[in-house]
This record gives sequence, C-alpha cells and structure tokens, in this order.
Amino acid sequence: MNAMADWSTDGASETTGATLILSCLVAEVVAGASAAQRRAFFRAVGARIAAAHPVGDAQDIAALAASINRLWDEHDCGQVRIEQVDDGLLITHTGFAQNLASTLGAATEQSLRPMLEGAYDGWLHTLGSSATLTTRTLWWSDTEARLKHGR
Repeated sequence: MNAMADWSTDGASETTGATLILSCLVAEVVAGASAAQRRAFFRAVGARIAAAHPVGDAQDIAALAASINRLWDEHDCGQVRIEQVDDGLLITHTGFAQNLASTLGAATEQSLRPMLEGAYDGWLHTLGSSATLTTRTLWWSDTEARLKHGR
C-alpha cells in the first residue's frame, strides 16, 4: 500500500502551501542561525520586499505611506502611519504581526521585527535618506510595531 495515496490534497491551495513553506522556512532559520545571523537575514528579506515593490517618487510622507499601504493592503499585512519628528521619522505599523502569528508562532517577533526594519530602511534609502540613518524598532507588540528612521 502506498502511504502517499492517503495524503489528500483536495483542500490544498496556493495560500496553504505558502503558509506551510513560510512556517518551516522561518522555523529553520530561527533554529539554525545565531541572533545576529537571523537579524541580518530577515533585514535582507525586508530590503528585498522594498526593492521588489518600489514606492516611486513619493514627494511627501503622506504619498510614501499611501504607496506602502497599497502593498500592505494587497497582501493583508496591516497598515502604516508615518510622522515626521524632530530627529527622524516615526513609523507605526499595525496589524501585521497578528495576521502572521498563527503561521510564524514563537518566531513572529524574531522574524517580522527585522524584516519591517529592512523594508522601511530600503524604501527610505531609495528615496534619498542618508546612509548614516537607519531604521530600528522602538516598541513591539502583537498588534503594533513602532520604528524610527533616524540617527
């Protein structure tokens, strides 16, 4: 008897396949990489997202947020608000972690935090932000991430 014949794929979809692959990929990175390696890897994933989805020539913060939100909305990845503060940009991203927590489990913060940093850093540097400025997480919860792009 072929055991594989018992594995039904009738209910499988592109989404469930992507969920399976993503959860295993993240689990493997988290299990096999040091904290510095994980951070670098997931920041690179974020930078790849930014490179693959350019924000165009956004001329102000509202246009930048609108451009990024179109991407996040399309993929059910939450929303962003961006505000100018005295020493940089305050980036508030809501709804992303809770949407992916069931897939990423305990690795949610370890993977999404640097990924968001890499994505926002990539977009802002593409628009001309100085190489001396970086994006870092100020605060993280299951429902909201606050990041800052600055010194």
